Amino acid sequence: MKRRTLLRTAGGMALAAPFAGAWRTAHAVAESALRPVADATTGLPLLKLPGGFSYQSFGWTGDLMQGGVPTPDRHDGMAAFAGSSPDEVFLIRNHERAMTGLIGGDAPVYDDWSPPDDEAGGFGGGVTGVTVSGGVYRDSRPLLSGTSINCAGGPTPWGSWLTCEEIVLRASRIGGKDHGYVFEVPMTGRASGRPIIDMGLFRHEATANDPRTGIVYLTEDNGPHSGFFRFLPNDTSRKVGALEAGGTLEMLRVKGRANADLGDVETGDAFDIEWVTIAEPDRDPEKLGTSRGAPVIGGGKSGPYLQGEAGGGAMFRRGEGCWYYDGVIYWVDTAGGEAEAGSVWAYDPAAERLTAIYVSPSTDEADAPDNITLSPTGTIILCEDGGGESVLGFQTRGTRLLRVDGNGRIGVMGENNMDLDDGVPGKPAIEAGDYRDSEWAGATFSPDGKTLFVNIQTPGVTFAITGPWA
Repeated sequence: MKRRTLLRTAGGMALAAPFAGAWRTAHAVAESALRPVADATTGLPLLKLPGGFSYQSFGWTGDLMQGGVPTPDRHDGMAAFAGSSPDEVFLIRNHERAMTGLIGGDAPVYDDWSPPDDEAGGFGGGVTGVTVSGGVYRDSRPLLSGTSINCAGGPTPWGSWLTCEEIVLRASRIGGKDHGYVFEVPMTGRASGRPIIDMGLFRHEATANDPRTGIVYLTEDNGPHSGFFRFLPNDTSRKVGALEAGGTLEMLRVKGRANADLGDVETGDAFDIEWVTIAEPDRDPEKLGTSRGAPVIGGGKSGPYLQGEAGGGAMFRRGEGCWYYDGVIYWVDTAGGEAEAGSVWAYDPAAERLTAIYVSPSTDEADAPDNITLSPTGTIILCEDGGGESVLGFQTRGTRLLRVDGNGRIGVMGENNMDLDDGVPGKPAIEAGDYRDSEWAGATFSPDGKTLFVNIQTPGVTFAITGPWA
């Protein structure tokens, strides 16, 4: 029997009620008629979009923030919050940087250590905030600095952002602080800069918070040894800082099947699941590589994964984006499926049921979906991270913004068209080049669902896309 047949038999064949029938429909690429559309800010055709859609860019790498601090590069995960007025939106945005220098400004700093011979000046990862008022960019400011490889994260129901470090470093052994944690960044007020240790030391990708229970779900991006976790907080007051009081970390396990490999699945596969308690969320990983004479650089299986594995936890290939919508946690395994081109999961906490609602059959259809979001009306949007297509070394198609409908079919909503061989006028920090292979990241809808905010990671820019999203 094929491995996935065994898994389906062990997990049960019936689909959970919220997904019955719909996800069994054969998926097919529903190509929208895309065309180059001029950016309202620069006038350049940076994106290809369907008819009726338009956009503006802002928050480019190097653009000055409050206090004259340049916007850091490598824009990644992001969430949109209602601002202080009905027409205001506040974005909280990650920057996936390593030892590239502190972001600067008056943002709180977690770790300002840097090697004596490091001219960059410390850990460059962190978080920035952007205000859009009346559909127009207003300003931005640094919110957290001194973290590392801030990839994605997720919003909380009380108006804050959980930013995730996608790295494991025991830098405390060479004079710094340890990295591989989750931090809370409030929309208003000042971030504490304290890691939530009990959420685990591993290569974090994204989080999703269930507003009904306060439970936080977390993905791990660590190759074929990636777990799916949940965090049960000790303090259930659901306010900024409450998660720092700690809690219990658990890893997903398929009922009746120890150490199930859920990397090889098909659309519609469903599994009854349970949870394995992680007794030591801050345990060292399987390996620690040497840096400056000390075991510092995390490698192999993470400490939490090793404990979950010992308890029969399930393995995925590369956990990525994660989002809560209407009682369900949606998340992505970016290398899932037989083609290793990506799968989208839906976890129903009420039924303790996990369903593969979409599995890409090839990179032509969907190539390494990464971040995920849902609109207020339930539209699923995926950010592609597969590099697009190239022929004889020349880029022929950029990475895509994808949509999954209720029948498990994929559609194309946008394409990266950032061929900037002539640079960008007025933006000296942007080097000339072809960026069409750069990933989409941080997709998030405005609270009214009319605008999709999304990033292109390199050269680092944020877009506000409007049109008939409904």
